[in-house]
Amino acid sequence: MTASVQPAWVIGRRAYRDSSLLVELLTAENGRTSAVVKGAHRKQRGGSFSSLMQPFCPILVGLGGKAELKYLASAENAGVAVSLPGELLFSGLYMNELLVRLLPKYDAAPQLFANYGASLLAISENSDPELTLRRFELTLFEELGYEIQWHRDDRGQAVSNNHSYVFAHDRGFVETAEGQAAGVFSGADLIAIDAWYRKGTVLTDRERQSLKHVMRQAIDYRLDGRPLKVREALSQWRNLGQAAGDV
Repeated sequence: MTASVQPAWVIGRRAYRDSSLLVELLTAENGRTSAVVKGAHRKQRGGSFSSLMQPFCPILVGLGGKAELKYLASAENAGVAVSLPGELLFSGLYMNELLVRLLPKYDAAPQLFANYGASLLAISENSDPELTLRRFELTLFEELGYEIQWHRDDRGQAVSNNHSYVFAHDRGFVETAEGQAAGVFSGADLIAIDAWYRKGTVLTDRERQSLKHVMRQAIDYRLDGRPLKVREALSQWRNLGQAAGDV
């Protein structure tokens, strides 16, 4: 049985058996989905589908099969591919790897799907890629059920401007008396981050660093200590003397 045609993005692909592809899709209706592109390396059967299985290119797909592993029944271009030149490419690859590594399959995530497309466009325009990634990470965490409460501590009390906090993965922000120690965040920074996320206010450099450090802790924990391949690739890029960025 073939499902209705739906918008999708390719977030991963690899060779599968002799002549097929296994693609990871972020779809509008089914969330993250795995599908086989049969005969992808044959000119007469499936080859045209294979040419569409590229990252950052909006497509419309029809998926068939009742098993967990679907097959691609149809595919067509749904718009202009998003261009991510130079270092911007790593931002897109970073989002893709997070989705493949963290997002469960076959759970509809319309808000995350919309945020992914909007994030790609913002990054392609070089519109503050760093904060675009942070917002994407937070949207992903909300989808996973790990929403971070920036304005509340682990006891449910309002975060105070005058207090300091550490981030605990299973509890949220815990008040501490350690002040300026590593891994300690000011209440003022946490309140500012909450305002940025909910109201779009401007963050200072220090607040941006606090946001980055908390999200890095949270993501590394959810990855069970397994490194992201894109971070290693970015490090190699930097070693080649290219412009530095961050993911």
